[in-house]
Parts: sequence; structure tokens; C-alpha cells
Amino acid sequence: MPRTTLQSIDAEIKQLEAQKKLIEKRDGEVPKAIEVLQRYAKVLSAVQRRKIARIIGEFVDAGTPAKTPRAKKQGRKLGPVAPKYQLPTGDTWSGRGRTPVVFAAWEKGAEGKAWRKANEGEKFPAASGAAKSGAKTQSGVKKAAAGKGRKAAAKKTRRPAKTA
Repeated sequence: MPRTTLQSIDAEIKQLEAQKKLIEKRDGEVPKAIEVLQRYAKVLSAVQRRKIARIIGEFVDAGTPAKTPRAKKQGRKLGPVAPKYQLPTGDTWSGRGRTPVVFAAWEKGAEGKAWRKANEGEKFPAASGAAKSGAKTQSGVKKAAAGKGRKAAAKKTRRPAKTA
């Protein structure tokens, strides 16, 4: 065997022995560190405990960082919504999202067109228990004014007083 190969193997052996000594030293210090942490665990705040857990998690699996539990998103909760519209066929829709195909087809049909003529200003028939959208409200008045055109709406705006 060539000498360089033997020298490289000897160097690798020495390096591995040095690593072994470091690991043995670390393994001897770990129980002491655990003992100290247990002694002060009652004194530590929740934030400090989380920091320690994060540090320990990073050392346990050095390849990937430890996953911390995600906090729930704040804000409104989305869930089922009461139906706002109901067709004579019994199909219902909450009024949110895209118009269902059944509703679009009913609207384009003869029955939908007849209903639309009889109930101007309403989108679809209201579901039982839902508030009627055709009731006279402040927004209904604004919509009626907006339907007349921009000039009608512009006339109602207040102009600043002229100074002399």
C-alpha cells in the first residue's frame, strides 16, 4: 500500500477519536444541564420555556428546524350560512360566491323572467325566514337615485358656499 493512503487513514482515525472525546464530554455535561433546567423550571416564564424548547428542538434534529405549533388565525370564522334565496323547485343559495348553475338557468327561463317582472329590484325569490331584499331602505333609495344617472346623483351633492 502506498504511504499517502496510510497517512490519510491515520489522520482520519485521529479526527474520529477527537470527535469521540467531544461527544463523551458533551454526554457527561447533558445530565448536569438537565438538572439545572429542572431546578429552575418553576421560576421560568412561559416565554423562556418556549425559547428553551425551541433551542432543544434545534439540537435534536440539526437537519431540519423544530416545528413550532402555529397559532390559530384571528378573524372571523367562516362556516355554513343560512340560505338567502330559494327557488320554487326547492334549491337554495346563501347569496355568496358564484351564482349556482340552477339559479342562472331558472333566471334565464320563462318562469324566472316572469318573476323578475313582478318583483323588480330583487335578485331571486327570498328563502323562508330570510329578510326581503326589496324592502324600502336607505340603500334602496340610493340605488334608485343611482339608476337615474350620474347627473341626478350629482345634483344632490352639496356645494361649498361662495365667499364674498
